[in-house]
Amino acid sequence: MKYSIIILAILFCAGNSHAQDPLNIVKASQKAMKVKSFEAVSTLTITDNRGNERIRKSSMASKTYPDQTEKRIIKFVAPAEVEGTGILIFDYEDQADDMWIYLPALRKTRRIVSTEKSSSFMGSEFSNADMTAPAIRDFTYTLLGTEVVNGTECWKITAVPVDISLEDMYGYSTAIRWIGKEDNVVRKSAYFDFSETLIKTIETIKFMAMDPAGEKYMVTEMVALNHESGRRSTMKMDQVQTTDTKDEYFTISYLER
Repeated sequence: MKYSIIILAILFCAGNSHAQDPLNIVKASQKAMKVKSFEAVSTLTITDNRGNERIRKSSMASKTYPDQTEKRIIKFVAPAEVEGTGILIFDYEDQADDMWIYLPALRKTRRIVSTEKSSSFMGSEFSNADMTAPAIRDFTYTLLGTEVVNGTECWKITAVPVDISLEDMYGYSTAIRWIGKEDNVVRKSAYFDFSETLIKTIETIKFMAMDPAGEKYMVTEMVALNHESGRRSTMKMDQVQTTDTKDEYFTISYLER
C-alpha cells in the first residue's frame, strides 16, 4: 500500500507539472482562440490623452485551414479617409506570417515586411503584430505562478523573444500574459521595452464561446493602452457569426476590390 501511494504521488506530480508547463499553456491558449470560420463587423475607437476620439468601422472574415493556417481579411468601410483600405493576413502555424495592405488612394497592394510588424495598426495603439497570434517558436516562456485578473484565476507567463531581431520585429523585449486557467483565454498582456519599462497593456473586456462545447472562444472587445502617450484604442466586434467563409476572400484580387 505504501509503495502504491508513492507511485500515485509521483504520477500526480508529473501530470501536474506537465499541465503547468508554460509552453503547453500557450499552445492550449492559441488553440482555444482559433475558430474554424467566421465573419464580423467591428468598430475601432482611438482615444487620445485629451479624450478626443476617432472611429473606424471595418468588416472582417477569417478561416482556419487543415494545416492550421488562419487567413484573415479586414476591409475598412468608414470614415471616408480610410474607406477601401484593406489588410490581408496569412497567420501560419510554423513560419513567419504574411501580411499585405491595400491603399485605395495609390491603387496599390504592398506586403507589410517584418520591420513594420511593430508599427501601429491603422493609427491605433494596436500593432500590426497584434493582428496575428505570435509565433510560438519566436519566444521562450516562463511560468511566474498564478494571479487573479478581474475575478478570474490566471496563469501568469512571461514571453521573451529568442533573439534581438525578433525583439525589433515585435517591438518589445518582454511580454507578460495572464491566461485563464479554466478556458485558456488571454485576459491581459503587458509589454515592456528594452529598458524593461511598461509601454503597453492589452486587456480583454468581453469574449464569447464559439462552439457548444465551450472549447473555442473569440474576444469581442479589447482595449490597448499606451502607457507612454496615454492614448487608448478599443476594438469591438459589433456583429459576429460563424459561417463557411469563401476562400476567394483571402486573395489579393479580392483585397483590391
